[in-house]
Amino acid sequence: MAKRKQYDLVGCVYDKYNRINKYTEEEIIKIPGVTFSSLEDIDKFTAGLSGSYDLSRRLDDKYQGKNTFSIRVTNSNDNFYYKSIIYNTPDLIKIIDSLKKNSVYTTHGYRTIKIYNGNNSLFIDSWLDVEKKILEKDSEWLSGVFGENSSYYTLINRYIKGDAFENDNLILELEDAFRDYEVFRKYLTNKDKVKNNSDKSNNELDKENSKSTVSNVKVPLSNIPVKTSLGVIEDKLGSDIGYVSLDDKDDKYDPDDFAFMTDKEREEAYGPGNIDIEEHRRRR
Repeated sequence: MAKRKQYDLVGCVYDKYNRINKYTEEEIIKIPGVTFSSLEDIDKFTAGLSGSYDLSRRLDDKYQGKNTFSIRVTNSNDNFYYKSIIYNTPDLIKIIDSLKKNSVYTTHGYRTIKIYNGNNSLFIDSWLDVEKKILEKDSEWLSGVFGENSSYYTLINRYIKGDAFENDNLILELEDAFRDYEVFRKYLTNKDKVKNNSDKSNNELDKENSKSTVSNVKVPLSNIPVKTSLGVIEDKLGSDIGYVSLDDKDDKYDPDDFAFMTDKEREEAYGPGNIDIEEHRRRR
């Protein structure tokens, strides 16, 4: 039996002036009475916290030297990568409590995914944002959020290059696939990184161009449980495509994976928002 992936909340010391290694003294965070056995367990805990300073205040004294926190994922080959922590998102807790497991047959065999079938406002607003980008055919933003090599983005790209007849079905399949918690989470953790990078590079764009959008275009959210759509998607994409999920051993790319980032990109993704602990301490 394949070894399951392990998820750990970790803290380290971040030093932006260290040219060799900006992240040192990494340690798994242990919290009495709290067990993290899945990514959702960690998300459920941190989503109720206001930020990294709030997290730090809840930890034992031995962790107070840590100024940066993340989620470390160790795969079946004992290789690891990191994912951003989600803070201050109470509605995410409700979504996690409503997740349902589904077994989906793919070309790599049966795989268990976790699906959200509800209509929480956080999920609805998230999907409408993604749908809007799809309808606008904003491939740069979409590939940045979901990963250009992921099968979810491959399906998006099929929509972008497809015809109107096929796209009516594809947009519904994209909505269903977005209900996979792993895909939905990529949106939550990566949407602002892509936006920030875009803002930096487009400061000089004409205001009229920057405001151009597709308005009043909505596709009703379905309440149909996702049971077969992921398998259908994989069939459409081809047998060599693995669906984007942490349960997918063959997923080689994750835009939230720090191991694939340059030092500058890693600093931007891992540092800002988490380094505020030191700022709070200076003000005490």
